Amino acid sequence: MPTFIVVEEGETRNLSLDKPTITLGRSSHCDIPVKDIRVSRTHCTFLVQNGGLLVRDEGSQNGTFVNGALVDRKTLKPGDRIDVGAARVYVERMPREGLEEDVTWTGVDPDRLYKAPLPSETDRLARLQRIAGALNSEMDLDRILNLIMDHVVELAQAERGFLVLAREGKLSVPVARNFQKEDVMNPEVGFSRSIAEKVARTGEALLTVDATSDDRFSGFQSISEIAPRSVLCMPFKEHTGTTVGVVYIDNRIARGVFGEEHLRALQSFADLAAGAIHRAQIERERDQALQRVKAMYAELQNKYEEQGGRLQEIERALEQRTDELKTKYSYGQIIGDSASMRRLFGLLDKIIESDEAVLIEGENGTGKEMIARAIHYNSARQKGPFVAENVAAIPETLVESELFGHMRGAFTGADRDKPGLFEVAEGGTLFLDEVGDMPAEVQKKLLRVLQEREVRRVGGKKTIKIDVRIISATNRDLRRMVEEQEFREDLYYRLRVLAITLPALRDRKGDIPLLVAHFLKIHTPSGLKPKQITPRALAVLEAYDWPGNIRELENEVKRLIAVAGDVIHEEDLSEQVRKGPKGITVPSGDPGNVRDLEALVSQVEVEEIRKALTLAGGNKTKAAELLGISRFTLQRKMEKYSLE
Repeated sequence: MPTFIVVEEGETRNLSLDKPTITLGRSSHCDIPVKDIRVSRTHCTFLVQNGGLLVRDEGSQNGTFVNGALVDRKTLKPGDRIDVGAARVYVERMPREGLEEDVTWTGVDPDRLYKAPLPSETDRLARLQRIAGALNSEMDLDRILNLIMDHVVELAQAERGFLVLAREGKLSVPVARNFQKEDVMNPEVGFSRSIAEKVARTGEALLTVDATSDDRFSGFQSISEIAPRSVLCMPFKEHTGTTVGVVYIDNRIARGVFGEEHLRALQSFADLAAGAIHRAQIERERDQALQRVKAMYAELQNKYEEQGGRLQEIERALEQRTDELKTKYSYGQIIGDSASMRRLFGLLDKIIESDEAVLIEGENGTGKEMIARAIHYNSARQKGPFVAENVAAIPETLVESELFGHMRGAFTGADRDKPGLFEVAEGGTLFLDEVGDMPAEVQKKLLRVLQEREVRRVGGKKTIKIDVRIISATNRDLRRMVEEQEFREDLYYRLRVLAITLPALRDRKGDIPLLVAHFLKIHTPSGLKPKQITPRALAVLEAYDWPGNIRELENEVKRLIAVAGDVIHEEDLSEQVRKGPKGITVPSGDPGNVRDLEALVSQVEVEEIRKALTLAGGNKTKAAELLGISRFTLQRKMEKYSLE
């Protein structure tokens, strides 16, 4: 039958317990109850095994010490001393030497009661290892802060601990804990702000045996109000070495609780804690970003349901981040997400890094000047002027003068010297639209300018060096014109060092919803809400071939803004658009002539997907390009229609 001698608060108890398992803790249900509130409810257990006695720590807050060493479990012998909080338990007998020193005081001496033995270096490293494991397994920032503060209080044997962050000159306390692992009430006023501010400002730790009698704090009002005794405050630094706050611990009852050894122990712990906080902050930022994406997706879904928009457009918006990675630059007002437009953006990425001449070919209204502006404002010449001129709009007799300039008296009406467009565009870009309409004589002189990089004004003798990039555009077939000797072959190749062919709108109909939304937004008068458009009206717009391309679509949207109500319906569209590509009017009145739009769209989508997969040999990426949609969208539609 083991016998225990329990010494606590100056009282000695002798207990003989005939049980195979004996519990010790603060709970009244324990076989050996103790009063110290720093002892866990079930702190440790004594096990009688094969005639011997073993002690086992039960995951206590402040640890179990045998003869001054921190243990998880240990076999005991008579005379061994077990420390739990401020209580001491001896096995069988107490040591004769030093007995009076250990147990004969009367009353409670706070300075002695709160001074638990500091763990040895081996025990400290073992505890740090255990703490590191706990921190590394936790990713929630709030729980990590609580965990850090609990371990700081435990390591230093403190009464309370505060993690104080300094942001924009102000102190905040995200977490404050006491030795019972409970939140401190009113933490913002529970510590000395003066001490915390000093440590945060200097980046140097501060340690005091008794703050109330320390001359360094004689002028600190917070010391007189809180009256702390032992205080240790150390800077808390993130991984870059920047001081972001302080760890403040105190004991309002006992003097001299903390020493240099506590400071060293906490410094080791702070390095672990800083890494854990940094990881948790990154995780929190990732979660917040994910929540923002989810909120954006939910908002887009709501708009889709309210407006009857298309899920494909929502998916495109969500995939915008991925699509941006395919190009290096942003092209502002160029709207489009079809396969042909993505290829165009990729080509523009390469062209803007060059300074060679560019020829843009495409039908009227496809946005040739907008492409030219995008090239200029994303190139190294962006700080120089962008000068645009439609050659076809200049009278033939004045083309040469406009391009190259003239001297006073060179012809009737030339009453002053005038620089040409090449001089005006010096250091920048000159955009010549409808270059196919240039007179033959001017073609010859333009070729010389491109070869020599210099111009001579009409009526002038002096040549002027120029530094201009030429971007030209045409809606005509220049190659055929060269074959028919209507355009100089050598000039053609000078202008067409780099070439861009813009797709007609009928070849990129998947971009029509994006273009309509864009035009509704930019052309709606300031202060008014953009109009909505029904799916039926949008389907009619997509069915039309748009011979005037984007310019015609933009004019149609402007007309709709002027004449339609808050919601644009099919009947609001112009008659030409409603007739469709083959001049057949889309039925709109008799319900018997109307087919279910959703079923019709599904049928067409299934047929086109199967056709694209067949042409692409089953390759989904190539099939998506043929369809003018992303691979992700194709996969979603294949799942929707159960297509293999």
